[in-house]
Amino acid sequence: MNLGNPHSISKSDSINNTSAPNRFLSQRAQVTLVIVLLIAFTLWNMPQPILLSDQETRQLLTLGPLPEPPLDPTNRWSGNAQAANFGHDLFFSTSLSLNNSVSCATCHKPELYFTDGRDIAMGLALGDRHTQGVLNAAHHKWFHWDGSEDSLWSQALHPFESANEMGLTRAQVIEKIASNPDFLSQYQGIFGPLPQVNSSTPQESDAIDRAFSNVGKAIAAYERTLITEPSPFDQWLEQLRQGNAQPTNSFNASAIRGAKLFVGRANCIECHNGPLFSDDQFHMIGVPLANNDLPTDRGRINGVVELHVDPFNTAGKYSDDPNGTRAKITLATQSEPAQWGQFRTPSLRNVANTAPYMHQGQLNTLEQVIAFYSTLDGAISLDHHSESVLKPLQLSPQESRDLLVFLQSLSGKIANSN
Repeated sequence: MNLGNPHSISKSDSINNTSAPNRFLSQRAQVTLVIVLLIAFTLWNMPQPILLSDQETRQLLTLGPLPEPPLDPTNRWSGNAQAANFGHDLFFSTSLSLNNSVSCATCHKPELYFTDGRDIAMGLALGDRHTQGVLNAAHHKWFHWDGSEDSLWSQALHPFESANEMGLTRAQVIEKIASNPDFLSQYQGIFGPLPQVNSSTPQESDAIDRAFSNVGKAIAAYERTLITEPSPFDQWLEQLRQGNAQPTNSFNASAIRGAKLFVGRANCIECHNGPLFSDDQFHMIGVPLANNDLPTDRGRINGVVELHVDPFNTAGKYSDDPNGTRAKITLATQSEPAQWGQFRTPSLRNVANTAPYMHQGQLNTLEQVIAFYSTLDGAISLDHHSESVLKPLQLSPQESRDLLVFLQSLSGKIANSN
């Protein structure tokens, strides 16, 4: 320090006087760097926006909403509330079976989304195939796994005459209705007089068949009311229709990625298309049977034969529109060798609530279904009858989870199960 000149400043004094601002600037820089790093870390870990291409958006928008169930021109009572009420009572009545223990609801339980939870249906005896649900069924064009019925009302008649299901003749069904005062009153209030049935009545006659067809039409009127409310997917789809593709609480980012897979690389939409998530067509996809045996169920090829000989098909005299479009499609449908082992594409609506899966119920969980399509392990190939569109998807674990979450989003509450 220079004491002789009070205005003189030494080098050491200069360093001391400037060190405080430098330290302040250094601390500010450090704080700024920490803030920048925190912001970068936060942005890095934030979920990235899921972008949908125009094509993906267009395809997704074709999957909903599910409209009101259509009226059936081959069943003039399909929208009749009185017929639906009568059909409800018939649907849940065990009195219309051989031993008074089986009803439609035996295999179509409301608490199980109108399925039975079994691999193979069980009525009076063990059946041949897995039970298909009846929720939203009025939207289908074909019924049963093999499409052997072409209307909801003709489908409803089949179990009555099946030895494995309810085990009655047509005349016995009419006789049981006649012996039940409530059923008799309801029937006559809708359809008019019920034919007389006694021990000498032919099991098959025009009067009996007409009355029997009316029973099916009443049940179909009730089944038409069995619908589900909009699912989480439907709710998100409405948002997408407004231009917003972002996740919601009920349809998260994983579900959106699954939706992209569904219409994109996985191409599930090839067969599971439209608001019903079904093309209503028939395919042989080669799912291995539970016993690893070769299939013997001829599927669609027999279904077409049964369709044409069924007196209750939509082109028959008990149809209320025997010359309409539906009847013409039935008459034009032909049985072909390539249909061997083909089964109808099921709807994927409410699929998470209707395990097990496939026509033999051989896959217990959706995870197993996704795994099969991912690898095609064990797939049965019957030469030229196999489905050529199927290739192993080779899904990653994350893709499998995303597809599962999407499928789970397709379930809506039952609107009417009473």
